[in-house]
Amino acid sequence: MKKVAERKAKLEDAARRREEDDAAAAAAAGLSAEEIGGVPGSTEEDTGMVEDLSIVEIRKRVCLFLTVKDAIACARVCKDWTDDFTSSVWHTIEEPSCLKLAQSDSSIVSKHGHRIRVVKALTTYTLVNKLQNASVSKLKSLSVIMAASSQYLSHTYDLIQRNIDTLASIDLSLPLPISPDLFFTTDAFAPHTHTGSKLTFLKIRGLRMTRNAFSRLLRICPSLQHLDISDTVLQSIIFTDTCQHPTLSHLTASIEQIFRVDPVLPNTPTLLLHFPNLAILETWQSTTTPGVTIDTISKEVAQRCPNLNTIRAREGGLLLPHILVYGTRNLTEICVLHKQLSSELMMAILTHKDTLKTVMTLPPSDEIFQSVNVAAVDDHLAASGWTAQVILSDCFQLQKFSFPFHEMDMDDVDRIPWVCHDLETLYVRVKGLNSNELVNRALQMWIDGKRTRSSMKDKNMNSKTGSKHDSSRDVPIDVRVARHLLRFEKLKCVWLGTKIRQA
Repeated sequence: MKKVAERKAKLEDAARRREEDDAAAAAAAGLSAEEIGGVPGSTEEDTGMVEDLSIVEIRKRVCLFLTVKDAIACARVCKDWTDDFTSSVWHTIEEPSCLKLAQSDSSIVSKHGHRIRVVKALTTYTLVNKLQNASVSKLKSLSVIMAASSQYLSHTYDLIQRNIDTLASIDLSLPLPISPDLFFTTDAFAPHTHTGSKLTFLKIRGLRMTRNAFSRLLRICPSLQHLDISDTVLQSIIFTDTCQHPTLSHLTASIEQIFRVDPVLPNTPTLLLHFPNLAILETWQSTTTPGVTIDTISKEVAQRCPNLNTIRAREGGLLLPHILVYGTRNLTEICVLHKQLSSELMMAILTHKDTLKTVMTLPPSDEIFQSVNVAAVDDHLAASGWTAQVILSDCFQLQKFSFPFHEMDMDDVDRIPWVCHDLETLYVRVKGLNSNELVNRALQMWIDGKRTRSSMKDKNMNSKTGSKHDSSRDVPIDVRVARHLLRFEKLKCVWLGTKIRQA
């Protein structure tokens, strides 16, 4: 009887611990115990599936496709499944689904914190404080959008320092305007091991930083590939460290941050000094830069960035065309805001016609690419639409062309043939293709034609769309567009005003 009682006590204790684990997982996932539910009973039909899941590699693969609720249920099946599926539940901490974690007992984080790999867009101080636990030490990605508080910042630095040996991505963002008292410190980014930092992406927003701290950051993060210092104030004090980063290829910073000249220290080098291997420059100019001319900026880009192949500009005015013509050579990608389009900019783009593979304009929001209804047209090139046609007719290596607010005229397309036979992605509007029905019909004909390309040339196609000898004005606009798209064998992704379609 005593042994039976002991066994019963052990089973009850195991059941209690399992319930605590379920509650902890539910708290991390933002689910209630009722939402988790019980473990479904096994049937003969499930036997084969269960046998397959006895293989660890298959279980880990299955984890990638489960909802949190299903992963919690799987974790309760047996001891062998617990570790794999519990790790899946705790892998990512993200608001608002994890808010219940803030009210949970700290022992829960102590038990499962080592499973957390990703922390996304935390805005709650309580959650950041909850992660101040020694077990949270294997993060790979951290994103914190914090209030302008020194205590909040200090706790975030502690979290970074504890995980710096495994972190590959950090987004540290504070609100604007920038506080005069909050400075970026590099101490939290110093690795603990001789293998060095694994950090490849770093975004710093809403902080102040000295140039010496900036140089030290580059030294202790040798694997950094993308640095975003949007809305970070760099203090131009005397500095001696002219570190040149070996791997950083992508810089996101304003013209003012890169080229600002301090009147007290006019010979301070620009930030480009640190990035001899820069390939992607994502920049903008919202205000004038005193003491720096357009010629100076273009010459600095040409001298410091010989490997630059991509320009992404949010703003630019007259500066952008000048940089494209005089500061860069052989660009493969140019991306600008749609409202910047002008004949001058289009001509500047064409100076890279032999190497360009991507030409894009950024809309205010990506929502237009998922719109059910035909998007409105805001065409800055309405009076000179032929300039867009020249890009497609001169840039023979072009693979992606995205001008979602430009309305092409098919008569212009017929007059100026496109030479970009490697075109894979096309986002444009077409004059006359102004309803959901017409857009969807044109895209469906293109998709059908891709599937049965040979039949598009026979008499059945001609009987449906008109003889190939008919004048263009006699052919419906949707048919004209579909025929044109079918000329590009590699084309696989098209947007004409509604949702993106792929073939």
